[in-house]
Amino acid sequence: MRKLESILLVDDDPTSLFIAKNIVKRHQVAERIFAAHSGVEAIQLLRSACGKGQDSIICPTLVMVDVRMPDMDGFQFVEAMRALTAPIVPVVAMLSSHDYDRDKKKAKHLGIEAFLQKPLTGESFREFLLSAGLTSGIK
Repeated sequence: MRKLESILLVDDDPTSLFIAKNIVKRHQVAERIFAAHSGVEAIQLLRSACGKGQDSIICPTLVMVDVRMPDMDGFQFVEAMRALTAPIVPVVAMLSSHDYDRDKKKAKHLGIEAFLQKPLTGESFREFLLSAGLTSGIK
């Protein structure tokens, strides 16, 4: 099975972050898992991992981000992330506990690959990975 180099999880809710991290670990699809509790923290992590002169191997291949967070919501985070100069443009999945059409439309407009319901489940994660063509032979 081909593993992703790294995945970045961004969520201000510790329980949701814990669940997502455990699902990713259980499926054994990434060499490294990074977690951030805010969009601001995630941008700082991306600057250090993906900035010019950095080892692109730790720049995340996949970013999973909560829609609703204080200070910087998921959409603002995605726009800020894409403004960074990075050797890899990660695939993005948005996570939300609400099923708002306006959020789904905005995500689609921004080119976000998936809009997943929280709490994340192993099945929804597996389906997303397969539909996005990120990996095969997942556990």
